[in-house]
Amino acid sequence: MLLITCPVTRTDELVADRRIRSVVNHLTHIAMHVECPACGGAHVYRTGAKLDPVPAPAPQAKELVAA
Repeated sequence: MLLITCPVTRTDELVADRRIRSVVNHLTHIAMHVECPACGGAHVYRTGAKLDPVPAPAPQAKELVAA
């Protein structure tokens, strides 16, 4: 079960797992397409954030030279 907020009616709805139509993995998030029982439409909800598999190395600090 999922608790979603319908953007059309602005009500909180409890939705069964069978109402999930698709799950798409994007570069920055995961999108769930859910069929809404309140308005009958399909809404997209973004969940979480996908992290970089390997973080970029930090740039080397430069030495300050007094003139």
